[in-house]
Amino acid sequence: MSQDRRIDPKAFRNATILVAEGNRAMRHALRNVLLGMGFPSIILTGSVAETMRQLMIQTPSVLLLDHKLPGGDGLALTRRLRRDREDVGRVPIILMAETPDAALVMAARDAGVHEIVVKPPAVEALVRRLMYVLKTPRPFVRVSSFIGPDRRRLNDRRRGNDRRFIELEPEDIPNADRRQRATRRTGKDRRRKGAPA
Repeated sequence: MSQDRRIDPKAFRNATILVAEGNRAMRHALRNVLLGMGFPSIILTGSVAETMRQLMIQTPSVLLLDHKLPGGDGLALTRRLRRDREDVGRVPIILMAETPDAALVMAARDAGVHEIVVKPPAVEALVRRLMYVLKTPRPFVRVSSFIGPDRRRLNDRRRGNDRRFIELEPEDIPNADRRQRATRRTGKDRRRKGAPA
C-alpha cells in the first residue's frame, strides 16, 4: 500500500468505528482489518435495532453500514439518522453494498451517505474511504429536499464544478478490468485518423 493511502494516525487516534453488518463472520473480519489499521475503538452491531441502541449510547466517528442490514436497510437507516438534529445525524456513513449499480449510488447519495464501498471491501478501498471521511469532512447541508453531506467533493467545490455523485474507484467495481472503457477522441485525433471531423 502506498504511503499516501495509509491511514494518518492523527486522523484516527480518537476515532470510534461502528460496524453495522448483518453477517457475523463479515463483522469479525472487518473488526480484524480495522484493528490491523490501528483503530483504537471498534463497535460491532448486527441489526438496525442494535445499531440504533448503540447510537443512543455513543456517537461514533464513522458508521460502516451494511446496505442489507437485518431489520431494515442501510438507506432507510441513513435517512432516519439524517433527520436527527443531534450529533448522530452528522456521523459520516460509509455504505457497504455487494453490487452497487447506478440506481443504488444515486439513492445512497440522496439518502445522505458519504461514501460507498463494494462488499466485501478491499482493504485499500476501505482505507481510502476512511481516510477521506476522517481527514476531509464535508460541509453538512440541511434543506427541505436534502439532509446530508455536501455531495460535491472538495476539489469540485474549489473548481466550482457541480458534480453531485459518489464516485467509485475502478478497483471498487467487480469485474471492472473486463469492461471496456469508451474513449473520447478530440477533433484533432479524428482528423489524424482520417475520420470526418
